[in-house]
Amino acid sequence: MSRKESEIKDTIVGRDRIHVVMFFLSLVFLLLGGAILVRIVQIQATYSVDERVISLFRPSVQKHVDHPVRGKILATDGRPLAISAPLYDIYMDCTVRKQDYIDLGKDSLEAAWRAKARELAACLSAEFRDKSADAYAKAILEGRDKGAKYLRIQRNIDLSTLNKVKSFPLFREGPYTGGFIVQQHEERIYPYDSLARRVIGYVKEQNRIGLESSFDSELHGHEGYEWRRVTDNKRWVRDLDSAQVKVQDGNDIRTTLNVDFQDIADRALRTQINEDEGIRAGICIIMEAKTGAIRAMVNLSRGETPATTLWERENLCLREVGEQGSVMKTVTLLSVVEDGYVRSLEQTIPTKDGKVSNYKQDVHILDYQRETGRRDISVMHGFEISSNYVFTYLAENFYGNRPQELFDHIYSYRLGEAFDFDINGLGKPVVNRPDTPGWSKTTLGTTAYGYGLSVTPLHVATFYNGIANKGCMMKPYLVESVEKDGKVLKRFEPSALNSSICSPATADTVTRALRAVVHSGTGTRLKNAKLPVAGKTGTAQVVLTPAERKGSADPYHDPMGRKKNQGTFVGFFPADNPKYTILVTVYSYLSGRNFYGGTLPALAVREIVDKLYALDGAWDQELKPSASVPHMAGKVTVVDGQVPDLKGLGLKDALFALEEMGLRCQYSGTGHVVSQSPAPGTACKSGQSVKLTLK
Repeated sequence: MSRKESEIKDTIVGRDRIHVVMFFLSLVFLLLGGAILVRIVQIQATYSVDERVISLFRPSVQKHVDHPVRGKILATDGRPLAISAPLYDIYMDCTVRKQDYIDLGKDSLEAAWRAKARELAACLSAEFRDKSADAYAKAILEGRDKGAKYLRIQRNIDLSTLNKVKSFPLFREGPYTGGFIVQQHEERIYPYDSLARRVIGYVKEQNRIGLESSFDSELHGHEGYEWRRVTDNKRWVRDLDSAQVKVQDGNDIRTTLNVDFQDIADRALRTQINEDEGIRAGICIIMEAKTGAIRAMVNLSRGETPATTLWERENLCLREVGEQGSVMKTVTLLSVVEDGYVRSLEQTIPTKDGKVSNYKQDVHILDYQRETGRRDISVMHGFEISSNYVFTYLAENFYGNRPQELFDHIYSYRLGEAFDFDINGLGKPVVNRPDTPGWSKTTLGTTAYGYGLSVTPLHVATFYNGIANKGCMMKPYLVESVEKDGKVLKRFEPSALNSSICSPATADTVTRALRAVVHSGTGTRLKNAKLPVAGKTGTAQVVLTPAERKGSADPYHDPMGRKKNQGTFVGFFPADNPKYTILVTVYSYLSGRNFYGGTLPALAVREIVDKLYALDGAWDQELKPSASVPHMAGKVTVVDGQVPDLKGLGLKDALFALEEMGLRCQYSGTGHVVSQSPAPGTACKSGQSVKLTLK
């Protein structure tokens, strides 16, 4: 084979070898690609990554909840009764930089820190005035020695105080050098402290009362939330891949309460009962006659022992269901007048020595017979002196054969049911009507003068308000509207419980009887009030608990004869054109004393009426001249050794004239000098006193 042929053969063999190698390499890569494809499909279909591995590569995500700001409770004029505000708690990490100073061997830096801590202590003491500077310094430095990382400095401070504290020595250096720690929280604030607190109420875990509870769904708002993740520099930012719900702050509620009325009623009631430790509690309701709006509701009570302080502990206006005594005689009077059984208040009934069969004798009728020599008594006078006999006689004589007729009236006056009210918990009345277990042959008469029928004070006030409003009984209410940022979302209009409990003529007749009670009956302490008042007094004995009775068969007395009383005055003013209905009741502890509605309750009402008169300019009257003004002297004639004539001078000029002569002055009254002693022209000497009377 030639050399050329050999080279050609070698070339062909080499190419074949390369082709074989390439073939097998291609086959290997093809199989490897197929295997990879199969693995990819397998991974996509079945493989799941270990969660522990994912957490190492995925940023941490947490749910962050935004709490809404609770809505405000406002008085009728917009003044806040309850608001939510941010408050701050201050703590201190006493160990900051301590280890750094030790590692660096910088004792001078540690000494400087401690010196600043003492300066801080002095500032804290001056600001909060609860501890001395030494006490603050001791707490901080001991905390540093013992490693305290969370020393409480002060709680519940406002923003302005916080900003001031931030400027104090050491704290101004921030958390990493000064150890300053702040925690913010929302706190419910009541600007008028205890005023109307039982009406406003509160929400604390499971204990919920008052408007805070009844309108919690409006006040609370709705929580918001978002998911947040942590960044590389340990900051939390919103996770945009997650859902977000925006927080909605609570709505405000505007009440019918008048802060000034509430304050006047609270003070007047405290004035009458605060010093008398025999009184357990006192309440007051002021209601607007035309609308039923509650302008004030006071609930003052002590604890189980007389020594405790008066406080808004429980809402007795709504929850104290009991027999009300003589204030309920108006129920009987309204019924007999409306039914036409009594056509005139001057209508008379026989006195019969104050006896009605099966009932206790009324000894006051015996006194009346002895004093007047009469054997009959008018309905008006029986109402004025609050005679049990008169109203027992009226009930038995006119309703004895048809007792349900009187009880139909009672239910039409809404005295037999717990109607809807803006605060939960209005007590349910107890009515011992015919065909019930509490009915007996004397129930009709006792109901007529205020026993056998148990209601709340709010029921009583609402009934009298119906008379003040000419027979239209308005539903009492406490909330005017629900608002958001000043915009009214929901308004609550006045409404009637019964549009006609009686005719306007009947209401006028009963109002005349109520005015007579104040003018010449049991309510005369209100006779000279600055506005004419119509109303009724009432005294009732309270049914004792088994523990209080201690085995006594008498439900109203214990074995020692002690009892509990409640005294009430309820009425409206001005009597000729009623604007407000008012009720005041006081409750006693168990004792042998009597508490009457015509005493402390009437005196409290008198003070309230007088102060409301001064508060409301609508009642001001035009002043007319009713006296002469003394002539004002223009010049004083001074004669040495004689008392000058000072009549007609103002006090300033009279003092100047006397001092010029070396005389002393004593005076009484205000205005101008109308008389003096010694008389003008009387001989006098230096240092002598001259008495002046000014009017």
